[in-house]
Amino acid sequence: MHPTRIHTVRHTTTSFDEEASPPRLTAAERRRLGAFFTPARVVDQALRAVAPFVPSGPLTVVDPACGPGAFLQGASQLFPHARLVGLELEPRHAAQCREQVPGARIEEGNALVGDALERLLPQSGFELWVGNPPYNGTSSVLKDPAAYDQLKALFDRELPRGQSLRDDFAFFLLRAAARLEGRAGALVFVTSSTLLDAFLYAPLRRALLERLTLREVIDLGPGVFEGTRVSTCIAVWTTPRSRAGAPKFGRQRLRPCAPEWRLRPVDTRAEALHQRWTEHGEPLGTLVPVSLPGLKTRFDELLVDDDRERLLARVAAFFAAGPADLQHFAEHWDIPPGGLGKLEALQRAVPPKAAVDPSAVHRFHRHRGPPGWCYLDRALIPRGDHRLQGSWNPHRCDVKLVFNTHEWPLWASVLDTPGCVTAYRHSRFAPLLVPEQVLQGGPAAARRAAHLGPLVTNLSARGREAGPAREVFSAIARFIMSEPVQRVWGPAFGTTRALPVPFEALRAASPQGRP
Repeated sequence: MHPTRIHTVRHTTTSFDEEASPPRLTAAERRRLGAFFTPARVVDQALRAVAPFVPSGPLTVVDPACGPGAFLQGASQLFPHARLVGLELEPRHAAQCREQVPGARIEEGNALVGDALERLLPQSGFELWVGNPPYNGTSSVLKDPAAYDQLKALFDRELPRGQSLRDDFAFFLLRAAARLEGRAGALVFVTSSTLLDAFLYAPLRRALLERLTLREVIDLGPGVFEGTRVSTCIAVWTTPRSRAGAPKFGRQRLRPCAPEWRLRPVDTRAEALHQRWTEHGEPLGTLVPVSLPGLKTRFDELLVDDDRERLLARVAAFFAAGPADLQHFAEHWDIPPGGLGKLEALQRAVPPKAAVDPSAVHRFHRHRGPPGWCYLDRALIPRGDHRLQGSWNPHRCDVKLVFNTHEWPLWASVLDTPGCVTAYRHSRFAPLLVPEQVLQGGPAAARRAAHLGPLVTNLSARGREAGPAREVFSAIARFIMSEPVQRVWGPAFGTTRALPVPFEALRAASPQGRP
């Protein structure tokens, strides 16, 4: 049974534009707070989308990260008799929200930590949750084990390998879903479009679909928020859980299903390709058994440069600098002020009497632009290159397949620069030759075994039958960059599925033409 439209809904609102007149924040504050303000047109679009599912009667509108108040101000016009409540972490934003929406109850606090939000919520009545919760890639909650455990308990299931809950918007969705699951309500959030189909958030999508009823998805695309290229979307959910008609996605209808639970329509051509390639090939991770994450230095300003000699001079100067010299060092080498804390932390980790080592300089391969240079020292990359903990350094291989999976766009190439470091945050690289023990036991074997055995080809048994290893690697790269993968399979499944590589794509690598 569908709820009736609230009797006092107006078809248009005149929300004030947070983005046009936000409080002054530095770029660092914006990144830390996830404070990218919501344009009025997006607020109005979201509120109009959820309005048909809001019944007449007592109503509380909740914005758990209300910022300067655009959503609450818009809701005050659309639902003039509603009770309005908001929570905001940043005092300056909370003060502005009180000015913009004087009838609302606005408190300062963190909706993801403690019970500040619960104290604002009503005992009964329909609840409408609205807003644009922060999306920042990696939530600060991850540094608070107690808070993370509390939020993880809302998920109430094990996360498959390679999937996690990391972004603030995911935690806000879980909080809202847990609250609304047992009561009448609706939810409309503006979030990153990674919610719709990213491999990372398949378990989150499944949990939401089991607790709430998805009504509509609006894909806003990239560039909606000033100064960003992130793609965003609006999703409308209601309770109680029901067997309503298939949710809308533009003029299409959605039927989310396992294993991805995608909130985008699935291209039937992509599904057919996936089935055929799976029947006549192997997943990329099976075909190439050993692959490793690309390098994350976490401090490119110190460790990466286009000029090899300048890089060596900068690292040598850092080793020579004392604690009192770091401010001058940062200014001299144009390291941003925010990097001073990193310099201090690294200096504490560097062994006494450390000296620059020219052999630690590697070519630095970028996805776009010319290659540079990277100073690869385990002491200077404490969290970024765990592969250096063992006796084998996979970076030093002569040939490697570099590829990007589970993030769009997909791409691949074969590098033949000895010792070249692959730089990308979300890429992987697969050495052509790996130690026998690593092929059998995975990369962790390099930390356990003193003798890793001879170097062997890093391909499955069927992959080795396809032809010479280097040619097979090149064929894999060509397949990933081919039109069917890039134009059909990739947009549909590139963020959620392992790419199956059909053996027909490897025939060119085999002089005998064997599949």
